[in-house]
Amino acid sequence: MIIEDRKLYNKVNLFDSREHAGKLLAELLVDKEFDLLYIIPSGGLPIGYGLLTSNVFKPVPFDLMIVRKIQVPWSTEAGMGAVTPDGQVFLNDSLISRITISNKELKEQVKKSQERIIALRKEFNLSETVSPRGKKALLIDDGIASGFSMRAASLWMKKQLAEEVYIATPTAPLRSLEHLEPLVSGIFCLNVRTGFSFAVAEAYRHWYDLQIEESKQYMTRLANLY
Repeated sequence: MIIEDRKLYNKVNLFDSREHAGKLLAELLVDKEFDLLYIIPSGGLPIGYGLLTSNVFKPVPFDLMIVRKIQVPWSTEAGMGAVTPDGQVFLNDSLISRITISNKELKEQVKKSQERIIALRKEFNLSETVSPRGKKALLIDDGIASGFSMRAASLWMKKQLAEEVYIATPTAPLRSLEHLEPLVSGIFCLNVRTGFSFAVAEAYRHWYDLQIEESKQYMTRLANLY
């Protein structure tokens, strides 16, 4: 089940910021109840802050879902797979078969993603990820591109025996949502887009990569809400 805002279908330059997108996303989730909120850093942190300060989303405990995209070496946007919190690797074999990359380069990119997860856990002073066992969990990020990070996170939560898994995001291509749909109980996406090319940044009027210090500030602001 994919729930979207049809007024925003195939549009670009919609959101002033990630916080703004989070507040709008909250309106799509009105009257929905969850037990646990998982936030994918770093871009998902201001989304989570906007969501939880919207006055329409029921506050629930939150945790970070640190999965990392396995980047194509020459692109910060494109991903060829993802790594889960426990180090499991999911590869986009279809994409890898269409690009020129050696096994050595692929292994190096996987290692970088695994090391980044370890580094981020230290940066945010995280010990163990909160278990979703028996819970109705909502997973959020600032956008979905290939969908492999969301796929990895969703499969990890199901492996941890979550009762139900839902995804919420401001923007995503329809093809990625359709691939994710069978894995979860529902997907909430404000801005669904079709077409050959897609970039998360196109949905935002003000877009930049969050640095670690700003991410940690959002973590503190989120913790202070409780």
